[in-house]
Formats: sequence, structure tokens, C-alpha cells
Amino acid sequence: MDFSEFLNEFPDFFMRHYFMVGAWVVVLVLLIAAQFKITTARIPKATTNSAVALVNREDGLFVDVRNADAFAKGHIANSINVTSADIKGGKVTRIDSRRDKPVVLVGRDKFDGECFNSARALKKQGFTKVFILDGGITEWSNANMPLSYK
Repeated sequence: MDFSEFLNEFPDFFMRHYFMVGAWVVVLVLLIAAQFKITTARIPKATTNSAVALVNREDGLFVDVRNADAFAKGHIANSINVTSADIKGGKVTRIDSRRDKPVVLVGRDKFDGECFNSARALKKQGFTKVFILDGGITEWSNANMPLSYK
């Protein structure tokens, strides 16, 4: 089979499998939209070391956005647990005084979409220095950084 025959098979394939092709097109569009949203949000990521520097040198704060059960199983010492739902709902009184200080959000891992959405919500609520801990609590733990269980 040469290349021109191969190309001639595409219309037949699309006609026979229109539902599958349509589903793939929808998935592709959603992936492109999600990537566009991430790149235009301009939420900086902080590595483990740079996050520690932000907290220690600039009076920053670690805010763990995971649920209370996950927080209790291990979290960064002196971090505050404010769930994503609370942030989206505007319930940020515990961190309200930090609007002009670095706030480093800690999620589950580097694929935690709730952490990203929380960062966007905090920016919309007037927080000026919002960062996401790159790799979340998983990367923190992998870097042999200490966890607190209190």
C-alpha cells in the first residue's frame, strides 16, 4: 500500500467511526484549552528550595489545599490547611493578612488541578504573590524534606 492509498482510506475510516473520531476531537480540544488556561494564568511554580526561601526570607506561608484527612497524614511544618473548596468559596480569613506576602500552595502532586484552580482564585481575590509548590507534597517528601503529623 502506498501513501496515496493510505490517505484515501481516511474518509472511509471517519465515516465508519464518526463517534470515536468525534470523541478524540473533543478530547484534543479540551487538552488544548486546558494547556492554554495554564499558560495564560501566569501562576509561578516554586521548587522545594525556592519555596523554603520564600517562606523564610519573605515571611511567606505554606497553604495546604488538600482535604483535612490528607493534611493529617503528613504536611509541611507550620503550614495552614485551607481546602480548595474554602478558597473558591472566599473563606480565606485565616490567610487574609497575607495578601501581599508570598503564599505557596501545596497540593497533592504536580498534576493537582485543584491546587492550580485555588491559585487562580486567590489571585482573583487580591493575593499578589501566589505560588504553587512544584510537585506538591509528593515532591516535598521525595526531596526528603520534613513532614509534620500534628
